[in-house]
Amino acid sequence: MPKVSIIVPVHNTEAYLKACVASLTAQTLSDIEIILVENCSTDNSLALCHELSSTDSRIKVISIDKADLSTARNEGVKVATGDYIAFVDSDDTVLPTLCEDTYNLAITHNLGLVCFSLHKTYDNRADRYPYRNDGTTEIVSAKEMTTAIITDRLPTYVCTLLFRRDLFDTLTFPESIYYEDRASTFLFTAACGQGGIIHKSYYRYYCRSGSISRSYSWKHFRDFAFANLCRLEFINDSGLYSKEEMAAVASKSADSFLRKLRHMLSKAKTA
Repeated sequence: MPKVSIIVPVHNTEAYLKACVASLTAQTLSDIEIILVENCSTDNSLALCHELSSTDSRIKVISIDKADLSTARNEGVKVATGDYIAFVDSDDTVLPTLCEDTYNLAITHNLGLVCFSLHKTYDNRADRYPYRNDGTTEIVSAKEMTTAIITDRLPTYVCTLLFRRDLFDTLTFPESIYYEDRASTFLFTAACGQGGIIHKSYYRYYCRSGSISRSYSWKHFRDFAFANLCRLEFINDSGLYSKEEMAAVASKSADSFLRKLRHMLSKAKTA
């Protein structure tokens, strides 16, 4: 049984997939499996997945008949056999020590989750590091990690978390919506028991023009609002917070929502 399963949804990313997989096969923790979940690509992605799997026995390929990121992640979880599970988007790359460092921290402290930082690479400007990148580590309670996620003091992305596989016994990612991370990662942190944070940018997130994360439509606005409603309902219903804490956490979450919404509206007007 591998120590870490890395699930990679693949949809029309033929141009980037080799670099992504190369960053995974180069992991210093060799006891891993890489699950490529091809979902309805119209380019040569599926053939490339099989080509890559022929070069490394740790690479598995499954193909599903729905072009949806969360569905691909959920299907990948079903076939994963690792003790811990990580997710990488097929047009991104990671540092070679990602799996080793996060897994070792998780095992040492019996953690349900480990969160780490990312940096964003753009087509036409310098990289941006929106989170701490000083290499320090913290061990925190589920409540502390959940609050940091909800208030955006830690990255919300699925791809910046290492999950203990038993979290998926009761939780899945919401399907057929944008901002699925924002609508779900706090549920995993709340269930993790204890979490770890490594303030190091292991994940390189490529912000390419035309990508889902940089496109805005009515569905984007609707799903973003839905994700934030999920957060507010959780704050109210989870029993994790006192009334005073609920007010403070909800206020910070609402402020974050409004800032992001203003950004989205600005981008939509110039698109």
